[in-house]
Amino acid sequence: MSLGSPDCMPKCHSVRHAEEVIAALTSGSEGSLQGFLSVHCHNAATLRDEFGRTALHLVASLGKCDLLQWLLDSKHADMLAKDKESGWTALHRSAFYGQIHCLMGLIKRGGALSIQDKEGLSALDLTMKDRPAHVVFRNTDPTEVYTWGSNTNFSLGHGNQESRHHPEIVDLFSRSRIYVKQVVLCKFHSVFLSQKGQVYTCGHGQGGRLGHGDEQTYLVPRMVEGLLSHHCSQIAAARDHTVVLTEEGYVYTFGLNTHHQLGLAPPPASSQVPKQVTSKSLKGRSVIGVAAGRFHTVLWTRDAVYTVGLNGGQLGYLLEPNGEKCVTVPRQVSALHHKDVTIAMAAASNGATVCVTEKGDVYLLTDYQCKKLASKQLNLKKVLVSGGSLDHRIDPQLLHDGGGEKLVILALDETGRVFCWRSMGTSVRQCRWAYGRQVFMSDIALSKNSMMFVTQDGEGFSGQWLGQYKKAVDKKGIEAINGMEVSGHSDGGGVYERIRLEKLPYVHRAVSITMDSKGRNFGVLQADPKTSLYEVPTASASTFSQHFQRLLTEADETDSIHDVTLQAGNRTFAAHKYILSMRSDFFRKVLHPEGCKEGAEDGEVKKGEDAVGCDLLVLEKVSPEMLEQALHFIYTDSCEMLVHGTRPIVPRSNQSSDPEPQQQLIHSLQALGLEKRSALDVYRSLPAKTLEDADKPKAKSTKSGKKGKSGNVGEPGQNSVKMLQGVAKKLGLGSLSARLDGVKFENGKISVVQKKTGNKLRFNQKKCSYLCDVTLRSEDGREFPCHKCVLCARVFCPLQATSCTALDMPTTSEVLQAILEYIYTDESPTVRESVNVEFVCNVLVVADQLLITRLKEICEVAITENLTLKNAAELLEFATVYNADQLKLSCLQFMVLNMTALLESRALEILSDGVLLDLTAAYRRMIPAMQRRLITPYADAPDLSAYEDRDPLCVQSSDSLLKKAKMRAKRKPRRRSDSSGGYNLSDVIHSSPTDVIQSPATAALNPFLICVFPISPWVLRAVGSPPSTSTFASIVEEERQQEAALIRSREKPLALIQIEERAIQDLLLHYKAINNPEELILVERSPQGPVAIPTWNKH
Repeated sequence: MSLGSPDCMPKCHSVRHAEEVIAALTSGSEGSLQGFLSVHCHNAATLRDEFGRTALHLVASLGKCDLLQWLLDSKHADMLAKDKESGWTALHRSAFYGQIHCLMGLIKRGGALSIQDKEGLSALDLTMKDRPAHVVFRNTDPTEVYTWGSNTNFSLGHGNQESRHHPEIVDLFSRSRIYVKQVVLCKFHSVFLSQKGQVYTCGHGQGGRLGHGDEQTYLVPRMVEGLLSHHCSQIAAARDHTVVLTEEGYVYTFGLNTHHQLGLAPPPASSQVPKQVTSKSLKGRSVIGVAAGRFHTVLWTRDAVYTVGLNGGQLGYLLEPNGEKCVTVPRQVSALHHKDVTIAMAAASNGATVCVTEKGDVYLLTDYQCKKLASKQLNLKKVLVSGGSLDHRIDPQLLHDGGGEKLVILALDETGRVFCWRSMGTSVRQCRWAYGRQVFMSDIALSKNSMMFVTQDGEGFSGQWLGQYKKAVDKKGIEAINGMEVSGHSDGGGVYERIRLEKLPYVHRAVSITMDSKGRNFGVLQADPKTSLYEVPTASASTFSQHFQRLLTEADETDSIHDVTLQAGNRTFAAHKYILSMRSDFFRKVLHPEGCKEGAEDGEVKKGEDAVGCDLLVLEKVSPEMLEQALHFIYTDSCEMLVHGTRPIVPRSNQSSDPEPQQQLIHSLQALGLEKRSALDVYRSLPAKTLEDADKPKAKSTKSGKKGKSGNVGEPGQNSVKMLQGVAKKLGLGSLSARLDGVKFENGKISVVQKKTGNKLRFNQKKCSYLCDVTLRSEDGREFPCHKCVLCARVFCPLQATSCTALDMPTTSEVLQAILEYIYTDESPTVRESVNVEFVCNVLVVADQLLITRLKEICEVAITENLTLKNAAELLEFATVYNADQLKLSCLQFMVLNMTALLESRALEILSDGVLLDLTAAYRRMIPAMQRRLITPYADAPDLSAYEDRDPLCVQSSDSLLKKAKMRAKRKPRRRSDSSGGYNLSDVIHSSPTDVIQSPATAALNPFLICVFPISPWVLRAVGSPPSTSTFASIVEEERQQEAALIRSREKPLALIQIEERAIQDLLLHYKAINNPEELILVERSPQGPVAIPTWNKH
């Protein structure tokens, strides 16, 4: 195969070439494929195979992102080209095969996600269909509220009066983690019901319709405090009033009572707080549902329907003979009072009321009548009504003759079918969708002129009436109308209502939808995007006790961290004043600056200085073994005496049989004054007697270690538990003493009879401030007094080697406060309860720098709880940079589960190439269907071995190379020289033969003068005379030559270099030098001599 120009014309449409291109793309690297596509065919990027696939289709399916970008930028491939089989574009194929990085590359270059295939599916629909099976959206799941519309009366809850053209989340509920289960939008206000049974309202409060006890306007939802003591189960609202139903079956109303629609007796003009509706007809009955229209309210129980308000024909009974226009208290609708009638649901509009029984009978209350519209409409789950007209004679000033609106009833059943009844028709009809594919609804909303739907897949649609459509008997359930596919169910040759659907943007997890009666404001409840997330970070087990146990174990009298030494018997223990003071009442009094005299007068402790000048406390009446156990408890909140089955060390009875030598040694050491003196000075200052004693050999019987653990076998009758309990009481360790009450010492073992738990081990930074010995200073200048022993135990181990008292921390005071909070308490409520993701991320950064692993994990948990669709991409980048593996895994799964929403909002455009590859790998791993979507290499694919060594960044078509070379040559004519390397293979072939020039005669050289012995690097040759000394002129000339060579190589055009490379490849093919095991043939450029080293010029 030639690597030269293609063997076809620029208008090539060869199917064979297309099949070869498709086959080649299934194998080989991206660099070799770029070289192959450049020389194989002029139209390699646009040719189609028998299935209508182009090179871009295959590249997008295989995830070759660099090759895809090259096809788009260099070959100008068509992103909108569809294949013949499914009508898929490159975006469809990249979404179907899970190549998210290629999909984002297409989107960044203007790819449209809304293009539909032959089945009416877009690339977004494919990602929606590929969601894992466990992702199901239910009303009981945590939800988020999204609203949009005109927002004329602050009814959307966003805090301002700006209109919204797309669904936008209501921040109050998301920040407070309040999950809403029902939303009602009206002209002047909105009502929200949370899953915990709390009611929130916002909008204009005139007449008290918000229920807050005033008539103020509230821009964001506020809780109705008058209903706090009740768990509300349902809400209903109209233009001027609000109705609330509690789980106990009580009804509360508030707002304007112009038409007595509140049902309160005696009727007030308005109610600014919720008041319970009471009536003799409702006594002993439990209300199960409520509905509201502008002029009336509807309540129903299992066996009766009650209405109250202005009687314009919609209440279900005749006009009062006495001329009463309004019904003040709820009255039962007698037309629905039958033995076999069980009310399932009801709905109300401004001019009508609809009731549905459990047997499927649908009744309409209007014009002072109760009309039965349909029977056996079983399994209905929701019914809505809009429009209707009232009797204008009731209130001529408010109602007009011939006014009102067309009456429309919409019903939804459990299978997802929608039925409607319109006033111009005579029967209930099934709705059919003028949409490209079949959909099943899970919720509906109805206004004056439009409808809205939510599918079982969580999609949202708006609908418009198209008119009735009579289905032919001999056709099936799919008809082509006006070029669109109309899908639905059929039950014979009936009449259907056609509804044109239009998809709502940014709605992918919807469970409920609503709108106001005029269709100006809309709301949708969407499942929380974290609902199906199971990769949730966890914090590892606490190592707080282990840190302080290590601090106690590694403490030594010669380190710079300890500040007090305890002595009991013949043993000493290096300790820390702050820890002792925080855990022991006894040590707090002794170590307090004002309590020194009290400690000295106690008689049980003597004070002094140890060898390095720290305080020395000699405990006279405490055995070293018991003191060791007490210290272990002080530092770790545990000790051997509290562990079941252990054999503790029992103190010896003769531990202080000879205290005089010990005391004499201590006093002599203190008298010497060892602080800031070398060992030689101390040795010279010793008395002669002491030096003689030191030179005498020690007897073997007197050999003992520092801890003196020899002879620790317990003697009969000694109870270590009681002894330790006595020491605990002396040292003020009340928690240890209380826990030892449930411990017994039997047969030399510890037996825990009753296990008691004390308070968790933690410290308080603000206590014992007089013991602070180090200060941390934030970058904003705030200082934090701290204790070096705690910092060394938890984080700052290098402090052990320094005596500094102030450290500058490159972080803010808020972050440093959170870090210290964790260091002292092993917990961080500030981080766990924070909703400020940026603050928690800053804490994680510092924790990562200080290697505080557990705090980093706590930050990951807090960040994941605040993970949203808006910050998911940024947090994934953040987690990758700072190696937050748990957070990264959570972000990846979150983004995989919500891929459709993230793609539509273009939130993934900020991701780097490496992170996009990680996301692609996670998507293909987490979506089960991706395991079966593989493209295997074609067996008859062309051999690409000749293109393996080509640089993918430098591959361009031969035409473009020649054009660039010609244009550059025209702009700047250059002479060809041997060093320029500007000749290609065609110049050599087509050049005319030249005359043979005879070389001048030269004297023959003696061949025997050549060295016949090979030069070995291991044999030193004889040292000859030193080389001739270079002159300054020769050095300057050599540098000039090197500089000239550098200029020639730097100014050499890239196009000519590429032509030379192509010539080398052609020669290698011509001489069959590639993969030739018999001979080695190399084609290289001639050496150009030394070149000067390039230098950077500083401007």
